[in-house]
Amino acid sequence: MNDANIDETLCRQCGGRCCQGHPGVWTDPQRFFTIFATNQNPTAQELSKILKENRLVLRNLGGILVPAPRETEQGCAELGPKGCSFPPEKRPCQCLGLIPELETLLDDMIHCRLPPEYGSGTAREKWRPWQELLCKVNSLPD
Repeated sequence: MNDANIDETLCRQCGGRCCQGHPGVWTDPQRFFTIFATNQNPTAQELSKILKENRLVLRNLGGILVPAPRETEQGCAELGPKGCSFPPEKRPCQCLGLIPELETLLDDMIHCRLPPEYGSGTAREKWRPWQELLCKVNSLPD
């Protein structure tokens, strides 16, 4: 995963319309675990702690739970006045994969594109094997 699609100037001008819609997700479980769990397969309790410490949630994507930043009425909770609070190396895969488009600034509609390898369908397929663990996390008391 690289940050080749990040266009900070365009995103700053746009104000993060995609981020205002909803948070992106980590489509790649191994990347998520490398970033947040030191490349280990965490237990449900460890993953629950990771989610809480990093202000993340499990988002339901068509019946499959996938880690994502929290969502607020304004969109992604990590979007602030200076942009994303996550450094690029920690950002969700969908956020890094999004291809900014200048047309977004011209007509105030989101024209940015998300390649299929970062789409929700891909995220569901890649996270499907982890559902038993994620469901355990969801069933733990707060």
